[in-house]
Amino acid sequence: MKLYQIAIIAAAVLLMGLIILPVFNRWQFKRLPADQQVLAIMKQAKRLVFWKNISSGRTGNLFYVKNKRKILVYPWVLSRDGKMVITKENPFDRWDYPEEKAPLDEDEIKQAREELYRFSEKSAVKILFNDPFKQEQAKQKP
Repeated sequence: MKLYQIAIIAAAVLLMGLIILPVFNRWQFKRLPADQQVLAIMKQAKRLVFWKNISSGRTGNLFYVKNKRKILVYPWVLSRDGKMVITKENPFDRWDYPEEKAPLDEDEIKQAREELYRFSEKSAVKILFNDPFKQEQAKQKP
């Protein structure tokens, strides 16, 4: 085998492994049903708090995984000024996974709010959402 043939084979293998397979995997992941996406995201979670954003154009879902067991899904749309606007009325009402959809207790709500604010600060795109607990705190102040 000549040197240029080896170089062509090596370039094809690198192209396949670095570009084509990851693009195919992302495309295939987006086509999975929602419950399969949730299970795959739970396996990807490396820390106690894990974020995964899956977008498809101007819409998408932001997944918040807590302790590799509970998931909150924040559906969002991109506004005209380039901010992610979460369309869920109350983003902290119930867990989306597990299937029982248990309500969040006060500590979980506080942690989820803090994590969402922290993720928004780190994110390149500003995240806007309806925070009902912030409005209640403003009403309580004289």
